Formats: sequence, C-alpha cells, structure tokens
Amino acid sequence: MKKILTVCFLLLACIFAISSTSSAQETGFLTPGESTFLYMDTRVLNETYDNEAIKFVLQRDGILRLMSRNGAHDYLSFTGYDDTNAGIGYKIRKIYTMFPSMQFFEIIADRGAHAKNCGYWIIGKKDGQWVTYVSLDSLAAMGYTPGEWHQISTAQNSDATGRFILTSRHEYMPPGAQYGYQRQFAVDLQLQLFWDQNAQWFGIRRLR
Repeated sequence: MKKILTVCFLLLACIFAISSTSSAQETGFLTPGESTFLYMDTRVLNETYDNEAIKFVLQRDGILRLMSRNGAHDYLSFTGYDDTNAGIGYKIRKIYTMFPSMQFFEIIADRGAHAKNCGYWIIGKKDGQWVTYVSLDSLAAMGYTPGEWHQISTAQNSDATGRFILTSRHEYMPPGAQYGYQRQFAVDLQLQLFWDQNAQWFGIRRLR
C-alpha cells in the first residue's frame, strides 16, 4: 500500500510539474491601445521601437513599408494576399506582452465597404532584425482560408486573463433577406495566439 501511495504521489508531482512548465512557457498580453488606420489621406504613422524612430508609410501603389524615420533603412513591406492592392487599408497598433515585457506591431489589412480581410501580420525584432512572427500563412496552417471572404478581429486581455484571441468571421444573407443591411455574420475560425518563451516565437492554438 505504501508503495502504491508513493507511486501515486510521484505521478501527481510529475503531472503538476508538466502543467506548471507548460503554463510557464506562455506569456500573456496586455490590453492594447487603439489602432491607426492608414488609408486615403492618412498615409504615414510615426512610431518608436527599440529606441529607434521608425515610420509606416502607405504608398500610392497600396504597398505598406516599414522604414527608419529618416528613410535611410527599408525594413519590411506588406501587400495584399489576393493579388491586388486596390482600395487596401492597414490598421496598425502596438501590442504588449507581460512577464517578460515585449512589444510587437499588429497589422490588419482590408478593403472595401465591408472590410474584407486581405492580410494579417505580427512583426517585431529577433536578434536585432525585423521579422514577421505571424502572417496569413500561419493562420492558414490552422484552418484559415486566404482568398475567401473573411473579416479578422483580435482581442487581447479582454477578459483579464491575458489571452490573445483572433476571430475570423464571414457575412451571409439569411433566408428571405433581400437587402445588404440584412446580412449577418458567422464565426468560421477562432484562434488563441501566445508568446512561447521556450521557442521564442508566437504559438497558435485553435479554439473553434
């Protein structure tokens, strides 16, 4: 009996250790500020990151560029995933992790009156270089279907748990509807994004 209790205790200890380790790998997110929408008349967003003055510039051809404030360095560019940049706009905001404290930029691209998604990125620095941590390719690996009609929205720490939730939804006309204002929306994918401290990269898990 004593041996059985000892084995049970060791198993419980292992389970607790694994659970604690798994939990410790994930870093939650703080509530972010408002996004800046680059489109039409608003085409430049000045920011500071890692003690460097930088700017996002929406060009006339619809390509978004990240560069140093003085224009001497061109770091990253962003373009629509559906082979056209006509009418594209970009929502940009800083997002923040907790413990450790880190900063990233989230960029959501859409077009048209109904804001059809045509791009998603999370970017930041790794080993001193700008990198893309999450893109539509990352979401596609979890079930997202680029090129089809979706809207993407995200919520960070909205329930005070530090969770970062990405929701994709599509619009549809219910039976009997005749006018655009009667359209409704249905969630087609929901993901949780998190910072994996062990991998030093973003992790993604599917919620629905």
